[in-house]
Amino acid sequence: MSHKKEQVLRHYVANICAAVSPKLVEARKKLADDKAARAKVDSEIPATFIFTDLPKPRDSFVMMRGAYDKPGDKVQPDTPKALPPLQVKDRRANRLDLAKWLLSNEQPLTARVTVNRFWQQIFGIGLVKSSGDFGVQGEVPSHPELFDHLAYRFRSGGWNTRELIREMVHSKAFRQDSAAPAELWSKDPENRLLARGPRFRLDAEQLRDNALYLGGLLNEKKGGRGTLPYQPPNIWEPVGFTGSNTRNYTQDKGDKLYTRSLYVFLKRTAPAPFMSNFDAPNRETACTRRERSNTPLQALQLMNDVQHVEAARGFAANLINAEKTDEGRIRLAYRQALSRQPSAEEARIVAILLEKELAKYRKDTAAAGKLARVGESPVPSGIPEPELAAWTMVCNLVMNLDELINRN
Repeated sequence: MSHKKEQVLRHYVANICAAVSPKLVEARKKLADDKAARAKVDSEIPATFIFTDLPKPRDSFVMMRGAYDKPGDKVQPDTPKALPPLQVKDRRANRLDLAKWLLSNEQPLTARVTVNRFWQQIFGIGLVKSSGDFGVQGEVPSHPELFDHLAYRFRSGGWNTRELIREMVHSKAFRQDSAAPAELWSKDPENRLLARGPRFRLDAEQLRDNALYLGGLLNEKKGGRGTLPYQPPNIWEPVGFTGSNTRNYTQDKGDKLYTRSLYVFLKRTAPAPFMSNFDAPNRETACTRRERSNTPLQALQLMNDVQHVEAARGFAANLINAEKTDEGRIRLAYRQALSRQPSAEEARIVAILLEKELAKYRKDTAAAGKLARVGESPVPSGIPEPELAAWTMVCNLVMNLDELINRN
């Protein structure tokens, strides 16, 4: 009874009593402000779901023919009989037991699968080609002894990823020239015998990041919210739900526009076009190995996409500011983009292109100004627009060379 009386008194004092109510206005306002500030902080703190075990785990059963209302035999957490058993005594196994089992000496698959994925990343195809299937229906290793050696070294060396990759890239197999006689390519098109160095197109993220880096635009900041780079209009809108926070696409500005592609926000129903064009998975299902296609859209993107043209413009401005002569700029472009000097024939061809582009843009200054302003990065000052436009086209050519798009 006393509790109800206290509630009535508080309600009366706070909301009814005219004599007391004005004295509480300030306190009520401060309380409301504090609640709003706390709600703002709570909404800004990143959150994630976590898993915890129930104090008393639920019983699990084999459901007969998958029917939820027909439980069969009672089961406990365990590993398949074909694999080493979990090391648990007199209690129910949990996720920590599974994690320890995955890294135990009795479980060889973890090290082998990990080594195969890194080999696939560096050489284009794994020692086991079916990198997502190590079972009886998967492929056998192309080099079993090498596979065993790398997996053993990786596990016994403390799972040192840096050392594993260093061993791979320092190997004679990796440091070979990717050029080979046509006969060898026909006999071993996938390079399973490692008779030549690996050669394959860079992934979508690497292509964009490489272009941004050459253009002096790449923002290497780590972490943070996903970035929303350049994208054609009306990609998200047709598949967005009313009221969804991804209903409309709002492009980022400033440095976030040039964040590494690792942080590009991916909407599964409408992935970033530059990713889809270069075979990046849409993340609706697990992808253990990316396919590599060759389509006209890829060439059009690399030559005309806002991001790549803007990067070429940045690359051109850096060359113009770094070197005084056309010959020096051409040499520097090749050295920065391809880590080598141009041959005499290459330098001659690029010089001819530069001369043609300069003549064109000196006549058409409006087109030069339009090209010089592609993208949202500031236009370099002190460089005549026809010169900047001509060198942008030269840099666009260099950035579309086969050597830059493919790993050789």
